[in-house]
Order: sequence, then C-alpha cells, then structure tokens
Amino acid sequence: MAEGNGSSRAAMDAALARARRHAAQALSEALLAGRALLDAAALATSGVGAAEHPLFATADAWVASRQRELRDRAPLASELGVALAEALDAEIRRWEDQARNDDEARAVLRAFLGLRELLWELGVGRSEASSPRNTPAEPTPRSRPARRVERVPVEGGAPAPEPS
Repeated sequence: MAEGNGSSRAAMDAALARARRHAAQALSEALLAGRALLDAAALATSGVGAAEHPLFATADAWVASRQRELRDRAPLASELGVALAEALDAEIRRWEDQARNDDEARAVLRAFLGLRELLWELGVGRSEASSPRNTPAEPTPRSRPARRVERVPVEGGAPAPEPS
C-alpha cells in the first residue's frame, strides 16, 4: 500500500475495526455456548445448574465474567442501543404532545414508556441522556372521562353478561 494513500489507509482501519468487533462478538457467543455446555454437564451429573455445582461453579463464574467483559466492550451493541434509546425518546416526545388530548395517543405513549423502561432494565442504551428518570413521565391526568368497555354478543357464543 502506498504511503500517501490516506483513503486506502482509512478503509483498511475501518475494515480492521469491523473485524475486531465481529471477532469479539463471535468470542462472546462461543463463551455463551461453552457456558451452556457447562450447565448441561452439571445438570446431567447432579441435577443442578453449573452455578450451583461444586465442580463447575468456578468455571461458570469465570466464563460468565469473560463474556460480560466482551459484551461490555462491544461498541456495535452499545452504539445500536444508544441509537435505539434516542429514537425511542424522540417518539416518546412526539406522542407526549398528542397524548395531552387524545386517549388513543395516551395508550401509545404508555406502550413506548413501558418499552423504554424494559430496555433500560436490560441495559440497552443506558446513558444519562436516555434515562427514564430524566424525562417527563406521563402527561397530566385526563381531562375527559375514561371510555367504558362495551360488551357485545358474539355469534354462536353465550350472551354477554350485563355490566354492573
């Protein structure tokens, strides 16, 4: 490769970075597979998982620790999680405006808030900016009364009970 060719050097560096990312992800998956095999061996020999087995517990803890280290260093997963969290926050802001006066929009907002909380608990896209605790919660209480569920008879089924 020629010394002065900066674009070739940049392309090579990018390809090497991708290769490192994929290798780390592959090794992380291989460690998970090994941990599953340890678990299967422990269950087959004693009926308890590897983490509870006296012979396999140390190996299980070591493999789990290495896998977590690799997972935490994987920039692709981290970047993807942050991008997902940012997109979700943008949608939440958009639906917050609509939910002030629309019950259906409020239901969509609740679904997005629940999804964000679930992803937060799983550690996806954690950062101060995407923290559920740093964004406004659900809008103020409804100005209109809640809609009631209407029971309707279904063809071929038993009649619906009357609401009390």
